[in-house]
Amino acid sequence: MARWVVRLVTAAWAVFWLWFGVASAIHERLPWQGVTLYALRPGLIFVVIALIAWFWPRPGGVLLIVTGFVLAAWYGIYYGHMPTSTKLFVLSTIALPPLVAGLILVWPRANRAGNH
Repeated sequence: MARWVVRLVTAAWAVFWLWFGVASAIHERLPWQGVTLYALRPGLIFVVIALIAWFWPRPGGVLLIVTGFVLAAWYGIYYGHMPTSTKLFVLSTIALPPLVAGLILVWPRANRAGNH
C-alpha cells in the first residue's frame, strides 16, 4: 500500500511540473528551444526520478530525498526574496512531495514483502 501511495504522489508531482513548465513556456511564447530548456528538461528529469522510484524503491527513495533537499535549497537560494506565502506554496509543491515519498520508501516498514 505504501509503495502505491508513493507511486501516486511521485507521478502526480512529476506530471504536474512537466505540465506547468510546458504551459508556462507556451504562455510566454517561447520558441521550441526555449520550451525544451525551460519546460521539458526539468519535467522529464522529475519523470525519470519518479520512474526510478517506481521500479527500484530503495535507491529511488534515496534519490527522492536528495531531490527534495536539493530543490528546497535551490528555491531558497534563488527565490528567497519571494513572500513567505509564495515560498511555502512552492516548497510544498516542488520539494515536499519527493521528500515525503522518499522517506516513506526508505522507511523499513514500507519495504516489507506485503507492500508491493
